[in-house]
Amino acid sequence: MSLGVLFILGWLLGGCAGLGSTRPVVKIGLVAPFEGLHRQLGYDVLYAVKLAVRERNAAGGVSGYIVELVALDDSNDPAQSPLQTRKMIVDADVMGVIGHFSNQAALAAVDEYHRAGLALITPVAADAVTEWGYPEVFRLYARNGLLGKEAARYAVEELGMHRLAVLRGDDDLADAFLQTAEQLGATIVLDADTDVTFHASRFTSAELIFFSGGAVEGAELIAQARGAGIEAIFMGGSGLDSPQLGQIGGEAVEGTLYITAAPKVKSGDFVAGYRASTGRLPGPQAIVAYDATRVLLEALARAIESQGSPTRAAVVAELGALQNYPGLIGSITFDDNGDLVDPETYVYRFDL
Repeated sequence: MSLGVLFILGWLLGGCAGLGSTRPVVKIGLVAPFEGLHRQLGYDVLYAVKLAVRERNAAGGVSGYIVELVALDDSNDPAQSPLQTRKMIVDADVMGVIGHFSNQAALAAVDEYHRAGLALITPVAADAVTEWGYPEVFRLYARNGLLGKEAARYAVEELGMHRLAVLRGDDDLADAFLQTAEQLGATIVLDADTDVTFHASRFTSAELIFFSGGAVEGAELIAQARGAGIEAIFMGGSGLDSPQLGQIGGEAVEGTLYITAAPKVKSGDFVAGYRASTGRLPGPQAIVAYDATRVLLEALARAIESQGSPTRAAVVAELGALQNYPGLIGSITFDDNGDLVDPETYVYRFDL
């Protein structure tokens, strides 16, 4: 039995509203990493999505339909994400999907969603996700270009750092950081790929090192740098906003800064419901996934009301027309490319 089928059965047997009723059913999908290195992230977002679905069903569903969730594992693997996308596509009852949770996995799948006319709401930051202008693809997050720009502003204007090093993971994030930092008068003492060896002499004059990749590689790099005696501040993008940074890097990553478009939410109805299910506070991706689910369900309800029955094309149209939907991350409106209009950004310090 596939992982996705197991999730559906567990969800239904867990008391999904409407079980046994004669009300019509409509489905939404979630594609996330439920196995492998990033499985904790997958389960974080799964609980958030299930909570949003349960709340909507308890309030009567979407325009007379009960919502079921289909959850499939792509392990954040770009080789797996198109395969799982196709499984969603062939299920005619699936009207939209939340996912994928790495830049590479999302980029590998966007063509599939476009060809099928199936809506995708993704929380990833890579600028290329929406550069094709596919009407089916929506990003519920800030672009890497914006995150890099705001990170540079913070480093130079707020921290007073003027001698910076850049270690590249995602080039669009690194490019935006570097360009803005130079415009603000900072000096880039090193611009290198992440396979650089941390000879302390190469970083002696750097006050801050900006790393544009993910938490696993970032933790290893920071630990290596601290071991080489490098004391500069480390800063990165939203890829560092993960428990894996501390699990792998230990004390070496204490104090690392990162920029994100996901606020820390520690109170309110969502947090209470999430803690009741999991016993812990929601992570940043869980917050974004919860908003993505609510937005998708709202678009689905409006599509059914306008068409009389759910259609994928109508869901895509309603997402594009959505204006100022109140989310935990702020007011949600998508522009013509599917990007979030005026996303907020936040700089946080990583503490163990």
